[in-house]
Amino acid sequence: MKTIRIVLLLFLAQLITISCSKDSLQMEDNPQQETQYFNYPIGEGPFVYFEDMVFKEILLNSFEINTNKDNEISFAEATAYQGTIDVSFKDIESLTGIEKFVNIIALNCANNKLRTLDVSNNLSLESLYCGNNPFSEIDLSPNTKLTNLDIRTTNLATLDLSKNSNLVAIRAMCNYSLKTVNINNNNNTKILIFFFGLANTALECVQVDNVAYSNTATNWFIPENARYALNCFDDIL
Repeated sequence: MKTIRIVLLLFLAQLITISCSKDSLQMEDNPQQETQYFNYPIGEGPFVYFEDMVFKEILLNSFEINTNKDNEISFAEATAYQGTIDVSFKDIESLTGIEKFVNIIALNCANNKLRTLDVSNNLSLESLYCGNNPFSEIDLSPNTKLTNLDIRTTNLATLDLSKNSNLVAIRAMCNYSLKTVNINNNNNTKILIFFFGLANTALECVQVDNVAYSNTATNWFIPENARYALNCFDDIL
């Protein structure tokens, strides 16, 4: 019995050695395929370049995105995906690569360590949750399909939403450096939630379509020290 066990262990050891050897790798059987796969410098070729490996790993593990279940996200896979990307609470420092996902409709990147955020290529975005990140500027003017925006707790000093005429809900509390907001988008009556009233201690002015409407609108909140105006850079209210 002992002899049989020893023989079995020797067989398993040999099998494991073969399985882990270079000779057993499929890529080795096709040198031309290997050359084709790796012959692209960073940032070019058919694969999306990611600076943050945590971000990349999350996307690789989503087989709705990584449809062929390999170790890269191709441009074709990124472009084809039309769903939601949720990478919240992951300590991610860079979303480089998100620009290739041009057809996503929702992005949740809240509670990370993003010092920059560029969603200017994500023109199909309808919902963006990007709060609790230390970025100090963001350009949302290309994102004209946005309906829901949560942008709380950032380092923004200004926020321009004048091109986002489809917004329905905006939550932007706890932006301690925020001084001015421009929501003069010619469609303020569509906004059902405008929540800037909590801990925006530096907020001075919100530029709107109609001051009287904003002052009486249900679920519109700004701090007592802030004001609505047709032009935040005009002393005439």
